[in-house]
Formats: sequence, C-alpha cells, structure tokens
Amino acid sequence: MRVRTFLILVLLVLALLAASTFFSRNQEILSADFQYWEGATLTVGQTLLLFFLAGILITFTVGLARQFGVMMEKRRQRRASRKMDEIEEEYGRALVAVLEGREDDALGHFRAVLERDSRHFNTLLKLGEVLRSGGRQNEAIEYHRKAHHLREEDTRPLYALVEDYEAKGDMDRARAVLGKIIGLNKHSVAAWRKLRELHAKEGHWDKALEAQKQVEKYAGGSDPGRPADERFGKGIRFQIGADALAKGEAKEALAVFRKILKEDSGFLPAHIDLGRALVHMGQDSEAVQAWYNGFELTGSPIFLTTLEEYYLGNEQPLGAIEALKHCIGLVRKDTVPRFYLGKLYFRLEMLDDALAVLSSLHGRASYAPNLHYLLGRIHERRNNQGEAASEYRKVIKEMELIQLEYICRNCNETVMEWTSRCPSCRTWNQIEVNFMEEISLEELGLSPAPIYSD
Repeated sequence: MRVRTFLILVLLVLALLAASTFFSRNQEILSADFQYWEGATLTVGQTLLLFFLAGILITFTVGLARQFGVMMEKRRQRRASRKMDEIEEEYGRALVAVLEGREDDALGHFRAVLERDSRHFNTLLKLGEVLRSGGRQNEAIEYHRKAHHLREEDTRPLYALVEDYEAKGDMDRARAVLGKIIGLNKHSVAAWRKLRELHAKEGHWDKALEAQKQVEKYAGGSDPGRPADERFGKGIRFQIGADALAKGEAKEALAVFRKILKEDSGFLPAHIDLGRALVHMGQDSEAVQAWYNGFELTGSPIFLTTLEEYYLGNEQPLGAIEALKHCIGLVRKDTVPRFYLGKLYFRLEMLDDALAVLSSLHGRASYAPNLHYLLGRIHERRNNQGEAASEYRKVIKEMELIQLEYICRNCNETVMEWTSRCPSCRTWNQIEVNFMEEISLEELGLSPAPIYSD
C-alpha cells in the first residue's frame, strides 16, 4: 500500500470519528433546516454530509485524473522510446551500408528513418553526404539546408554545404557559406583553412595567402595542424613567386624565392625557380651556381636534369658534361650523378664514355631499368647485331625507356615530367626521379625533402 493511500485512509477515519462526535453532541443544530433556494431545503446535518461527500468525490476524481495522466504519459514515453529505438536501429543499418559501400541500401535506410522522423538531424547530414558522393549534389544541398534550419547554431551542415557546392563546382557559393561560418566564429581555424584551400584550388594565391595569415593568427602553438599550415604557407608564397616569374617579373620572384630558401633550404621548387629567375635576368652564371648549391644542399637529381637541359638548350653539350662532372664531386655517394652523366654521354652519342661510366654502376642499383636499357643499347650499337638491334631500338623508342619516370614520394603517383607540385595529391616538393638504390638515400647524400601540401 502506498504511503499516500494510507494517509488518505487515516484522514478519512479521523474525519468520520470527528463527524460522529460532532453529530452526537449537536443533534438539535443538525436537525435544523438549511434552505438552498425556495422549495429546496435540507437539514444542516444532511448539508454537511453532502458537502463532505462532494469533497471526497472531487478529491477522488482529481486523483484519478492525475493517475490517468501519469499512465498516459508513461505510455507515450514507452511508445516514443520504442520509436526512437527503431529509428536508431534503422540509422545504424544505414551507417553499416555506407561503410560497406552499399550506397543504394544506405539511401533506402536513411529515407526510412526520415519517414519516421523527418527532423532526424544526423540522418539529414549523412544522407546528404551519400548523395554528394554519388554525384547528386543538388539533392545533397537540399538535405543539408534542412539540417541547417533545424540547428542554425551547428556548423556541421554549413561545412557539408561547402563540400556540396565545391563538388558541384560552384566555388562562389562555397566561399559564401564559409563566410557565414566565419561570421558565426571568426576564430574558426577550420573555416579559414578550407577557404585557403578553395582559393588555392582556383589559383587565387593572393587570396589564399590572406586566408593563410588568418590561419596562422588563430591557430595556437599546440595545434597539431600548425606544421602543415607553415608548409602550406611556403607553398602559397612559392606559387606567388612562380606566377610573378611567368609574368616576367623576375626581380619580384627572386625576392620571394630567396625568402623561402632562407626559411627552408630544402624547398626544391624555390631552388629551381631561383635559377630560372636569374637566367631571366641575364645572370646565367649565378643561376648555374644556384643550382649547384641546391644540389649540394639536397642531393636531388632534379638539379642534374635542370643543368643538363639548360646547357643543351643553349647548345653547350660540353657545358652540360662539365656541370654533371662538377655535381659528382659535390656529393660523397655519386651513383645518381654518375648515372646522369652516362645518360648524357649516350644522348650525345659518346658511346665509349657512356659505357665506361654506366658499367661502373653495376650492382649499385637494385632497380634501375633505364640503366640496363642504356647499357643494352650501347652494346647492341657497338656490336652491330643487325635486325635484333633494330628491333630493340623500336621497342625502346616506343616505350620511351630513355625517358626518365618521376614519382611522388607522398602518394606514389608517377609522371613523365618533373613538376613542383604533384598533380594528384597536390603536395609540393615531393616529385623525384624513380631510381631505387640498394643503399639508402641518406648514404647517397639525398636527404628526404619535407612535404608541402594542401
């Protein structure tokens, strides 16, 4: 028995006892008439009893109504809880389908959730992401807008909209949404980083630099992304210098490249374009010295290619030979520059010299198909083996085996020409010659370069 019920019964007994005492001692008063209105008369005792019973009835009715309300609320909560469990179960199935790559099934499960609860915030977000990945950006935008209207203080739908517009190619709206995020929180480093990325994607390097300054301003010293931000900043400044050089503004470009190299002597693209800027200004000897310095500092074969192409482009083959010989003397481990020298001799039809240099590299490279093909061609041409040599030359010509292959050390993308920035992963300073050595790069004097990435 509940305490409340027990107390009510006790009070009821006490009331009956008090009433009986009152009735036994006041019979004359209780027998007197009590008139309500004309023709309606009851005794005082009957009136008291009537009001007492009415009070009990009201109390009972209120208690019953309250108990009924509690029961209905519990029932409503149980139904809501059961509905929520069913929705979350369906949402969970949708997430599993996404992880397993079953996008059509995921869409079905997400839509089933929204049929039960059209305001399910997480479903609106995830459904939009799946639609975007399927190339249905317009539908994704609609769902992410609904999510934003549900929680205007939450920036997740806004970031999702940025991704939607970017995937759609509508960069203006993507930047506008980022502006809204920054308006809500101007200290948002993530928003400034994304704005920087969009500007860089479109080649708006000056605007990207402005966003970079905001990133550096608001990112704390403990921010794990700070080193990457600093590298990205160097990449942006390099692109500004590269654009200036492309416009013929060599002096301005030179200042940019020198400032970058003062901060980071291992930034290969700045070394390369520093020399190009000097050439543009008519300071060829200074340009060559800049490339020598770059090779001595980094050991990168890119400088060997640059020097070779510079001299051959100026019809100075002897200059190219001397430049590569000079580079051999700059490093302790000289496998790579010797290979380049042998390749240059072959290119210049100096077969005896090419054979002497390349033969000395046997056993020093675990994977160097270009070396073996070069030696093969030299031997064939020296021995004059008729049709076999002719066929080998055809194969070599078609496969362009003399053409060196370059590889990105960040994503392993291969390209046929060196570039300052990987076209695949968009990182700076990671393109190198695909030339594997049995000995380590450090032993060869080829220091790994840092990554400069979006």
